[in-house]
Amino acid sequence: MKSLVTSLIVFFFIPVFGQKSVNDTLKRYYQDSLIIHKNFKDGTVSNKLTVKVINPCNAEKNRFDGAVTIISAAVKNKNYSDSIVYNYPYAQSGLINLKTNNISSYNINKHEAIFIPFTYCGNWDNDTKVSYIILYNQKKYLYHIKYYCGEDGKCMLNDNLNNTLKDLPSTLRLKISKDLATKYNKSSDFQ
Repeated sequence: MKSLVTSLIVFFFIPVFGQKSVNDTLKRYYQDSLIIHKNFKDGTVSNKLTVKVINPCNAEKNRFDGAVTIISAAVKNKNYSDSIVYNYPYAQSGLINLKTNNISSYNINKHEAIFIPFTYCGNWDNDTKVSYIILYNQKKYLYHIKYYCGEDGKCMLNDNLNNTLKDLPSTLRLKISKDLATKYNKSSDFQ
């Protein structure tokens, strides 16, 4: 039992990409969480995806900012498991907004690519972003893509994707570019 608890603590609070782990004093600010489970196949292998957001946006509770907001994603099958954790450093200005329907999987070069896009809510202005967690071929990626939304509610990409996505395989880069062009072009797409 002790090893299970230790594993869960490590899973949800390990730093990623040089990020500092969450200070224990902030854990008292955890108000609720959103947990999503999805199953998918990678060839003949069944995989289980678990995505968890601590302190997500919650319009019903009028909560759009807070002390902490974290998203984690884990993929597991009988031979492999991996996870990624992102502690959003600006939770005082907005919380992570994850829509279950936006999580998708695509078969690319005989491997499943899992896309977990999320946005942010809070003190919203014209500059905004969409972030992507990507799990593909036993690798994990995290990207933050900038947008500008005008007063008319129309949004346009405000980022150089060739530079931002440079370490991503070209087939995944093309798929994300298509997603960004079709799914995020008005202000309501970020809410």
